[in-house]
Amino acid sequence: MTARRIVCWADAGPAFGLGHVSRTLAIAEACAARGAACRFVLPADPTARAWLAAAGMPEPILLGEQDPALVRVLEAAADADAVVVDVQRPLAAAEVRALGACAPVLLVDDTGPGAAEAALVLTPFGAPPAGGAGARWLVGPAHVPLRRAFETRPAPARASRGGEPLVLVSLGATDPGGLTVPVVETLGALRAAGTRLDACVLANPASAVWRALPALLGRLDLLPAVAAEPERMPAWLAAADLAVVAMGVTVYEAMACGVPAIVVCRTSGDVEHARALEATGAIVSLGPHWTPPRLAAAVEALAGDPVRRVAMGAVGRTLVDGRGADRVAARLLGIGGEVEVRDAGGRIAV
Repeated sequence: MTARRIVCWADAGPAFGLGHVSRTLAIAEACAARGAACRFVLPADPTARAWLAAAGMPEPILLGEQDPALVRVLEAAADADAVVVDVQRPLAAAEVRALGACAPVLLVDDTGPGAAEAALVLTPFGAPPAGGAGARWLVGPAHVPLRRAFETRPAPARASRGGEPLVLVSLGATDPGGLTVPVVETLGALRAAGTRLDACVLANPASAVWRALPALLGRLDLLPAVAAEPERMPAWLAAADLAVVAMGVTVYEAMACGVPAIVVCRTSGDVEHARALEATGAIVSLGPHWTPPRLAAAVEALAGDPVRRVAMGAVGRTLVDGRGADRVAARLLGIGGEVEVRDAGGRIAV
């Protein structure tokens, strides 16, 4: 039997971050595990290409700055069995209709005008428009697409140099909001003022902030920066007591690992997602207009309250079980009904 072909169109680069690539890669991995052949179409971002190569994906089709992206995707999708689209802007109805003429389309976090033309719409913590609910809509935390490394859901293994609560800082692989330096300075000031904490900062060696971190972290007596690698994220989270993260895939990864997160937002969509998660008790959201004093207060409160941290972590693990990508892949590849997931827990219905 010929393997099914999945084309994945994702945004990547300094202007977008790598969240689009991370969650689309999670879906692609789950499709590949079911025998599908997946090919990405994306901008020529070196970190995104490295992540795809590390996951065993073929060399992507690269978009130049002046390339008409939709035209290139349509060319790639000419003989595809499905198209996954995870880009920052909402697609127009005509664009999704054109893609749908090639193959069924899955839109990720796009509830705009093109959603009515898509075969599936994935919006785990969003909501369909009025009258839009139904089998086409993959809504709710059970559908959060995380990399396969999170299916094992490692048990917490908290650790720091001197027994202080360890704060994981991850503000995007490209830090598009320029958040890392002010967040780290806030943590350093808290530590200098007597708050018991240590920090592990994840960053992309290809980003501008990487060059500034050694001197900054050394001056603040915090741990050296660590190069962000998707496959190692479960281990870093397992070692953390809490996290300071930008709204995006890392928030859901922290929830799957039971790590309470303090979340900063960059867009109105981020604010809506964070608000919904905060209502469950899984995270603390500082919104888009955070200040160092507000961050310091949130970190100090959580660092000093292990009972609350455990409670928040338990809520997160209940909501996000790490198997969302497999559920999405099952629907995308036309497998309905009940999906058998081989793990210690037995069967999961989708």
